[in-house]
Amino acid sequence: MKTGRFLFLCALASTTSFVPSGYALAQSNPIYTPLSEANAAIYRPDSGPAPHVAFIVAHRTANNLNTEACTELAARGFLTLCFNTRFHNNETDVDWEKLAFDVKEAVDLARAQPGITRVILLGHSGGAPLMAYYQAVAENGPSYCRGPSKLSPCDDDDIPENMIPADGIVFPDAHPGNGAQALHALNPSVSIVDGEIVVDPALDPFNPANGFNPDGASHYSDEFRERYYRAQSRVMNDKIAEAEALRARILAGQHLYPDEDIFLVPFGDQAGAARLDLMDPSVPEFSATVQPRPFLRNDGTIITQIAHSVKNPEPDQARDNRRFRGGVKILTITSFLSANAIRSTHSTAAVDHCSTNSSATCAVQSIEVPTLILAMGAYNHIRQQEIMFEVSTAEDKEYIVIEGALHGYNPCTQCETFPGQYANSERNTFDHIAQWADARF
Repeated sequence: MKTGRFLFLCALASTTSFVPSGYALAQSNPIYTPLSEANAAIYRPDSGPAPHVAFIVAHRTANNLNTEACTELAARGFLTLCFNTRFHNNETDVDWEKLAFDVKEAVDLARAQPGITRVILLGHSGGAPLMAYYQAVAENGPSYCRGPSKLSPCDDDDIPENMIPADGIVFPDAHPGNGAQALHALNPSVSIVDGEIVVDPALDPFNPANGFNPDGASHYSDEFRERYYRAQSRVMNDKIAEAEALRARILAGQHLYPDEDIFLVPFGDQAGAARLDLMDPSVPEFSATVQPRPFLRNDGTIITQIAHSVKNPEPDQARDNRRFRGGVKILTITSFLSANAIRSTHSTAAVDHCSTNSSATCAVQSIEVPTLILAMGAYNHIRQQEIMFEVSTAEDKEYIVIEGALHGYNPCTQCETFPGQYANSERNTFDHIAQWADARF
């Protein structure tokens, strides 16, 4: 660790216990900067050594101009460039392969800042496949995003010139990819026949006979989960076939519209997702590591153990899944095939992650720079991120679980057995990221 940064962090550590979490210690005047198709905010430390490392923070569609990562990393002495992509708040219009241009512009802007010698990409949640895609293409060229197996291969117009790879990449509570998330959200028991909803009770995750508990944690058997996961894949594959057929008719000039059309995915939106782990937090395919892994406890010490999520169940998914708002994904053919579809035969055990370019799990297999993966211990990406770690080809890679942290880094107070049990989750997360970066850059 550089001496100046070390003294700065020590000074910061001596004050953090006296200020509320999230307080803007050292990033009071972000500079808002328009990009070609997006917007950015640059956060600099107000005091301490001038930063030489920049973090780039973004999400596919969510607002990232003032997230915790922007302020917390600047408070630890880093320049942090947070930006929104051209598809901010617009999932319906996402054309995944175009996103490389937005990340490249942010990377170039960060490298142009005085004193910056290293750039680290930070992809939280849906930012993970975004940042991983850029890095995989920057390291490997267009061959990464092309090929007959891709649902939406990139073309020459999708590849920016002079893409410079980042020096490292950090995945806090990454999900495996938008297509995988969409696959896991599907309710395969429900279909629409002649304008009516038809439910297969043998596959219904909200049927008490299958293990659903409307008042608490559900418990699904191994046998039910296996049938459910295979049925999810069948539904997704059918939707892909439907979208590809519609795209073929458009290209052949046989459709009502010559360019595009709306594409609905009923009973599959994230807000009303039918993921079994949301109702049954003990589901191992999502909520626990397979191997003993580093586990960052609330007191700041690190042990090695099998990590289990402490997330609470969400039985209200039974209500939300059947609604239009919350239950239906409103997409186009392009946004479905490029960002919300993936091929599989089993939604957790046999997923073709590289059939889509919107996949962190695929991309880490083509990324060589130092990689840090942090799973939040009160959410349901623990196992999926362990898989990312397992398949990552980076020689310098780390995976760690943060005790009691929700998806947004903050402590899961409703999961606590006593007040303050997970109170340090956010501070621990960003302290660990800072220590990881300082040790390498």
